[in-house]
Amino acid sequence: MASPAPSLAAPLLALAALALLASASAAAGCSATDRDALLAIRAALSEAHLGVFSSWTGSECCTNWYGVSCDPSTGRVADLTLRGEAEDPVMAPAGRPASGVMSGYISDAVCRLDRLSSLILADWKQISGAIPPCVATSLPYLRILELPGNRLTGEIPQSIGSLSRLTVLNLADNLISGAIPSSITSLASLKHLDLTNNQLTGRIPADVGSLAMLSRALLGRNKLSGPIPTSVGSLTRLADLDLAENQLTGAIPDNLGSAHMLTSLYLGSNRISGRIPASLLQNKGVGILNLSRNAVEGAIPDVFTAQSYFMVLDLSRNRLTGTVPRSLSAAAYVGHLDLSHNRLCGTIPTGPPFDHLDAASFASNSCLCGGPLGKCT
Repeated sequence: MASPAPSLAAPLLALAALALLASASAAAGCSATDRDALLAIRAALSEAHLGVFSSWTGSECCTNWYGVSCDPSTGRVADLTLRGEAEDPVMAPAGRPASGVMSGYISDAVCRLDRLSSLILADWKQISGAIPPCVATSLPYLRILELPGNRLTGEIPQSIGSLSRLTVLNLADNLISGAIPSSITSLASLKHLDLTNNQLTGRIPADVGSLAMLSRALLGRNKLSGPIPTSVGSLTRLADLDLAENQLTGAIPDNLGSAHMLTSLYLGSNRISGRIPASLLQNKGVGILNLSRNAVEGAIPDVFTAQSYFMVLDLSRNRLTGTVPRSLSAAAYVGHLDLSHNRLCGTIPTGPPFDHLDAASFASNSCLCGGPLGKCT
């Protein structure tokens, strides 16, 4: 019988050839075009204190350049990660968190790195200018875009929705203006959206509920107006929603309480009216609820149960009427409770959590008494 060994020779030779090719590709380092693009990015930025660019010399940018990572199979730059505040031992050799300042702008040369998976230029305080529009059209493999903590201006690129692989979009703490692009709702893979503390105007896109993978939506401290879209209630994976310190109007959508993964909801300092949906207070997962400084009216739904667990429940500075819900005494835990500056009346219930709260939790209401406010007359 003939030996089977010769039949294995061709596949083995092919595998060996592929291994040699992969090894040669990795050994070659990043491509000359990627290296030139990186040097153009560096030329547009200035950072003198931490020396993050001191390693950007020579030709081996895939192995020796700080913050640059390459795909070993192609030698192409896959990640550019430069953080201005970090505990990285390279940036903070003494073990203390580094805090740097970088000025300049983001060069559109970044768009020549067309195999980028992550682009992170975070917390440098002085990087200014606009986000190059080509970022949204020329980086099809981008999964993470983080540019927070700078002084970026201009608008979010209108074609941001073209980044079909994007899972993280973090542009917080900048000076970005204009409306949230409607195309953002096309980011089917998006899990984390943080646009906090900018100068965004206009409405939240009505079909934001199409972002089926979204778990965090942080849009606080902007100038957004209009209603909270009812489609938000259909975000089944949403855990954290922050819309505080905007100019939002209208009522809280009734279906927001049915977002079963929701754990924190910040709606404070808007112009929200209407009543508190009972389902929102009945939601077993919500542990932080801040509706303060709005125009919410009506009675507080008396729907708390032994499964209610609130680290923060802040309903202060609204137009709430009626009494303090007695069912709050059945809650498993209520840490910080603030019902001050409303139009509540009647006797404050006794027992937990009321026995550990001070007068500030109930101050400036129409006719509350009992508990920390003193005896009713």
